[in-house]
Amino acid sequence: MPRGDIASLVAEAVAHADVRCGRPPAHPDAAAAAIETRLWAQRVGLHPAAEGGSVDRTFPIAPVADALHDAPLGALRIASLFAAWLGVLTERAETSGWEPAYTASLVGVLRDGYTTGADALHFALTDLYERITVVDGAALLPELADALDRHAAACRREQEWRAADTVPPLAEFLDNLADRTPLPLYATLHRLDPRLGGPSAPPAPGVAPLHELAALLSGVDADLAGYRQAVETGRLTLVAVLMREYGYSVPAAFQSGMVLFGAWKTQLDHGIREIEHLTGVPASTVRQAHAACDWACALHRRTAALARGDAAAMSAAAAVG
Repeated sequence: MPRGDIASLVAEAVAHADVRCGRPPAHPDAAAAAIETRLWAQRVGLHPAAEGGSVDRTFPIAPVADALHDAPLGALRIASLFAAWLGVLTERAETSGWEPAYTASLVGVLRDGYTTGADALHFALTDLYERITVVDGAALLPELADALDRHAAACRREQEWRAADTVPPLAEFLDNLADRTPLPLYATLHRLDPRLGGPSAPPAPGVAPLHELAALLSGVDADLAGYRQAVETGRLTLVAVLMREYGYSVPAAFQSGMVLFGAWKTQLDHGIREIEHLTGVPASTVRQAHAACDWACALHRRTAALARGDAAAMSAAAAVG
């Protein structure tokens, strides 16, 4: 398809998600946390002293500051550091792949608190382990380890599909999609906010399906908004899967993806309202339910900003051409 047609489809998908995703004020300490995150990334070797490293390019604190807009500064700080770490890991994996032994060694840091790895990602994650433990978040570490293990496995499975030039069935793709997103990782760390019940409390009943819906929303959103880059890099997206499953054209696959996004967002909103109206439900449970929506919307705003930047670059290129 011509670049202009793809840009129009992406813009329509982003605008559709914009309508469904409101925006609360960013955390009042977001700027300070961003500075601290960059300095920490430099100190642990994840980021160069000069501008232009991963933290500068991706600004990982943006969705964290939106989703944790009213959390204590300590929770914001740790989630921001973890987001920077995950961004560097993702960039590494895009080049080297999601190597099972390497990612298993990182998961082991979260399970055991020490590492035999000798690079910055291992050292930085050990530092995060200690920080989470100091703020009484040790109970979250096994969950975070499991989430990282699933995330790496999902990303690796997608790379295997790509290497084999295979487009999986829709059900298999969607089953992998939620863990491919960072949302389960972030949502786990969000429970450092005591208003969500505290890190030692288990996830509230009925909240897990809402977080899975939110992760699916985030995955669909990223696949639609990032479609042009995916085509250029060969990354598998929902668009290609829908085209294979139903014989859709690219525009029809985009339309179907937007329908899925809208339906799942409606389902998420309804699930939150159901929890709100339960008799005697704790405030922390309601807050955990709302956190699912907060993360889906916060990650959308980052995805949308990247998509709009790409659209502007495409327009500039077209003007020059």
